[in-house]
Amino acid sequence: MSHRGRILKLALIFSVLLAGMTGNLAMGNDSTTRLQAMIQGLPVTIDQWRKSPDVAIYDGDNLYTYINGAAELYISYKFLNLISLPYVNEDDDEIKIDIFDMGSPQNAFGVFSHSHEMTDDFVDSNIESEYAGGLLTFWKGRYYISILAYPETESRKLVVQQLARNIAAQIDEPSDKPRIIERLPRNNLQPFSIRYFRHHTWMNMYHFFSTKNLLNIDNDTEVVMGKYLVDAAKPAVLIVLDYPDEAAAAAAHATFRHVFMADAQDAYTTGNDELWTGCILNDSLVIIVVDAPSLSIAQGLIRGVE
Repeated sequence: MSHRGRILKLALIFSVLLAGMTGNLAMGNDSTTRLQAMIQGLPVTIDQWRKSPDVAIYDGDNLYTYINGAAELYISYKFLNLISLPYVNEDDDEIKIDIFDMGSPQNAFGVFSHSHEMTDDFVDSNIESEYAGGLLTFWKGRYYISILAYPETESRKLVVQQLARNIAAQIDEPSDKPRIIERLPRNNLQPFSIRYFRHHTWMNMYHFFSTKNLLNIDNDTEVVMGKYLVDAAKPAVLIVLDYPDEAAAAAAHATFRHVFMADAQDAYTTGNDELWTGCILNDSLVIIVVDAPSLSIAQGLIRGVE
């Protein structure tokens, strides 16, 4: 072979190797590849439990086949992929692990915030988790994790904890909460009442407004809600909506005032139940308070955001 031929052959080999290396790097950034690596990093056995080969991966198109009726929750938070793996024992009992790649820490926190009633340090002191009755949920980085061991026993609880800590140790990205949460004033905020979302359906979780998307909440709109117990048995609800621009915020503000505060002379009004509602426009923010026991409390909560 001539010198030129050898150079061409070496160039071809190098280009093939480079393509292979590039492909591997791309796969390493792929959601399903990351999830599979996390599963592979789990121990083959823990006590009497062994890792099952029945691993399943789901995306937005088929998630409903696994959790029919609840898939919409994860999809509304821009869910990417889920990997599911059981550990089994000799009696064919299962400990089921579900790891959701939510695409961002903010979305992972949003899913965790959706229904949690407390947080604990079951996984680690710096990881928000909730363990009760054999079910553990927690979030770290872009991942939301659920581990179910039912019926609960003390030995199964310890296995769940070991699995959770193994998974958490594999996640090295920061767990940054949505910055809009910092808008909520902390005084009298009920613990574990914060909810964060980008879909209008979840507005009704705290206070029913309408089955329609009157405030035009979409993926470009961030919403945070919190409950405040201030001198009343019923908590006031504070809602902060951050729109992509001031025009969208102004339209939502006008709609809320027209539909829910039609008789209001200013930014605040009270109903037959003697509870106060308020709505303020602040650049791209719409700030709403409902169920406030007094005008001064409604004004104070909104000022705390402004």
